[in-house]
Amino acid sequence: MLRLSKRVEYGLLAMQDMARRPDTVVSAKDVAERYAISQSLLAKVLQQLARAGVVRSFSGVNGGYVLALDPTTVSIEQVITAIEGSSAALVDCQDTEDHDCAAHEHCTIKAPLAILQERINATFRSMSLAELASPRHYVQLEVS
Repeated sequence: MLRLSKRVEYGLLAMQDMARRPDTVVSAKDVAERYAISQSLLAKVLQQLARAGVVRSFSGVNGGYVLALDPTTVSIEQVITAIEGSSAALVDCQDTEDHDCAAHEHCTIKAPLAILQERINATFRSMSLAELASPRHYVQLEVS
């Protein structure tokens, strides 16, 4: 079934954390420890998000990351695209022209799956980071 990558999962966790603490610069180490996730992978994801302009990075001893945009204007699709390059395709032929599919010329599921893909993308577009960070959607962790 459709599954988001660890990179997207970590990016969403970090951005959710930033949305909950808008006036706090958060470090990759802090977020990684809070959620018991890989700091090195999270740091790479945060760099991608900074390059995409979704978060702002600050160097130095007190450096880290903050949201660059209002969480109500950032969609889950934007986060996925910033990390993965595009929304995850359901099947290879939707993702690239260079695929190795023996059934390509006689495929009868490509068009219906393209419709399903668009519905999934629309769902990702419709949910904002603010909604993801809403208190009604999570069990609160201690924030220090």
